[in-house]
Amino acid sequence: MPLFTIDESKCKKDKLCVMECPMQIIMMKSSDSIPEPVRAAEKLCINCGHCVAVCPTGAFSLNTMKAEECENIHPDWNPGNEVIENYMKARRSVRKYKKAPVEKEKLQQLINMAAYAPSGHNSRPVEWTVISDKDGVKEITSVVIDWMKKTLEDKPDLGKMFHFDMITKAWDMGIDTVTHNAPSIVISHGKKANPMTSQACTIALSHLELAAPSLGLGCCWGGFVTWCAMEWKPLREKLALPEGNALFGTMLIGYPLFKYYRVPKRESIIHWK
Repeated sequence: MPLFTIDESKCKKDKLCVMECPMQIIMMKSSDSIPEPVRAAEKLCINCGHCVAVCPTGAFSLNTMKAEECENIHPDWNPGNEVIENYMKARRSVRKYKKAPVEKEKLQQLINMAAYAPSGHNSRPVEWTVISDKDGVKEITSVVIDWMKKTLEDKPDLGKMFHFDMITKAWDMGIDTVTHNAPSIVISHGKKANPMTSQACTIALSHLELAAPSLGLGCCWGGFVTWCAMEWKPLREKLALPEGNALFGTMLIGYPLFKYYRVPKRESIIHWK
């Protein structure tokens, strides 16, 4: 099967696919010819789909994705810079949640949106683990607390620097300041042998967090869970990630208990060159 096909009745020979291809594996022998792959194009293609996306007439189809199978972009839906700026500034780290569980359909929708986050060489190495029940979240938190208590024994200065003493005391009093009684946890992970995985997981979780308010949800990065998974074998065993995978990010997700009405002030430190 050829790498791509061209619907000649639709092709305008505008060379957009040739110019857009990040791997430079599409060519046109003349201004009147149809685009064709260069030698060894099949081995070099990263399946990013830019060639399909950039063709205004839908003439271009990869063997992995036909033009008619891809959603159309709606430029008239662009909310504009003022709306985007307000949306970005309104993002808050949510640590107080309603008791209502998050529907699995919404979690699936969030992860599907995060799948469009960029990854190096379009390797898309991110895998997901979702803990979507209250008892499961509590079990994960309990293991993190055990790690904090052990850290206070072995490395008291480090533990106190990050307030492990106060966090564990609060837990013993029935107060959760690790996962904040979030109804769901989403974990991003992937093959630790792939140098792209760490950044790809972080970028994908960032996309997920920004998308969450559109579904009425709020998020908070679960840094203690991530740190614990890197240091503490019992948590890795509890999570039972696929062989060769490492955890690179954790997001707490739920319905926010409170609304926010103002944007806190922030300052940007920029070094112009």
